[in-house]
Amino acid sequence: MKRNIIKIYAIIPILCITLFSCDSYLELEPQDSLIQQEFWQNKEQVSAALAGCYASMNQSGFTDRVLLWGELRGDMLVSLRAGNDQNNMLKNFMFPSNGFTNWSTLYKTINHCNLVLTYADQAQVNDLSFTEQELRRIKAEAITIRSLVYSILVKNFREVPLILTATADTDTDFYPAKNTEDEIIAQIISDLEAAVNDLNLGFAQSPAHDKGKMTKGAALAILADIYLWDEQYDNCIDATTRLVNLNKYNLVDGANWFNDIFFEGNSDEGIFELQFSDINATLRNAFQVGNPTYAPFSGIFELYNEFPDDVRGNFATYGMFQNTVFKYAGVDATGVYRGADQYYNTFIFYRYADVLLMQAEAYILSTTNKDLNKAYALINQVHERAVGTPLEQITTEGELLNALLLERQKELAFEGKRWYDLLRFAKRNDFENQYLILDLAAVKAGPDDYEQILSYFSEKESYYLPIYLNEVNLNPNLIQNPYYEN
Repeated sequence: MKRNIIKIYAIIPILCITLFSCDSYLELEPQDSLIQQEFWQNKEQVSAALAGCYASMNQSGFTDRVLLWGELRGDMLVSLRAGNDQNNMLKNFMFPSNGFTNWSTLYKTINHCNLVLTYADQAQVNDLSFTEQELRRIKAEAITIRSLVYSILVKNFREVPLILTATADTDTDFYPAKNTEDEIIAQIISDLEAAVNDLNLGFAQSPAHDKGKMTKGAALAILADIYLWDEQYDNCIDATTRLVNLNKYNLVDGANWFNDIFFEGNSDEGIFELQFSDINATLRNAFQVGNPTYAPFSGIFELYNEFPDDVRGNFATYGMFQNTVFKYAGVDATGVYRGADQYYNTFIFYRYADVLLMQAEAYILSTTNKDLNKAYALINQVHERAVGTPLEQITTEGELLNALLLERQKELAFEGKRWYDLLRFAKRNDFENQYLILDLAAVKAGPDDYEQILSYFSEKESYYLPIYLNEVNLNPNLIQNPYYEN
């Protein structure tokens, strides 16, 4: 008898999906076929199921991992009172028993999406008011959410099971093997290139509706990101160009950088932001002033002090006197902080500054479309918006890459990007720049453990997370990632 069950129920009056928790996504019982048949009857029910896809991301078990998988192994955060699992991740001292590698919340979201993709067609047959255009748009949103989740998984584990059908019938394979990195990336790209055509440019109901749902811009941002990760630089240039040509997004004015993007949220710069009608527990638990779990690293002041007028510095990205991540905990430039019941922050996945810097990176590294002048201009857009003066003129590829990585560090600090930036830069040309990872040991080590922590960052295979031990124990076809097999 299988030990972990997810059941999905239709609750039509409030148009939601109730999800019972389980220990492992990859051990799921199929839902009773009668319940499935009774639910998928009309477009309102399909819309409710799609809302469940978004709601499944709006959980601390999901957003904790999105934020901290992208930050802890980097150089921007230090622990004040984190648990053992998170402290070990900070040092890249990882074991399969580390519960923070548990991917079940991400696979739950994938299964929500797969349910929509499996049963939405059935609802359209039953509901004559459900148009083909509406059906294609809903399915495209589900595909884009699924692609976003797989992009997170492939960056962290490299190889994971690629599940494209819902766990809803007895034909489900409950013991899937891993797919290769190339297979997963190919699927993400294929799905997004198809979905972008059926997605809306935007939603007029409200800024929260517009930024909180998958649109053409969101799909193109995810696509550009995965192209860049896979070193498909010309395709990254194409995806970012298509996004820019939507004429929908802009950099906000520098004077409004903190307020518009982070305090108010859903700015002109935002592309995809999770919306929170209740407390954003991930950000509150991590950064609440007075009792934060994490603080900025000790060099945060020097990072921004090169340009004293940088709008991203004190009382914007960090709070120097309270040693906090002000980007999420702060209210305004006077140094006011949020109360514990005021964390209604959106959770930003992509914004326009990120896209401009992705495009710059692709122009620097492309063989056929290399354009260092365009790359400089793109980096300078982000830089000058923040500091008020142009970036020093630089023209060599190496100097531009250094300036780009630094600008991403300053602009996107604490947004779940830093580890992936360092790993993406380090792994090119067979880890030609591995020093970017090795140098983390000096940031994280105390007076007596430098050599020990350096050893944790020295093995290239350790840059990908272990599969959580429970998953491997429950699934005989799931092979542990090589570095952690013994």
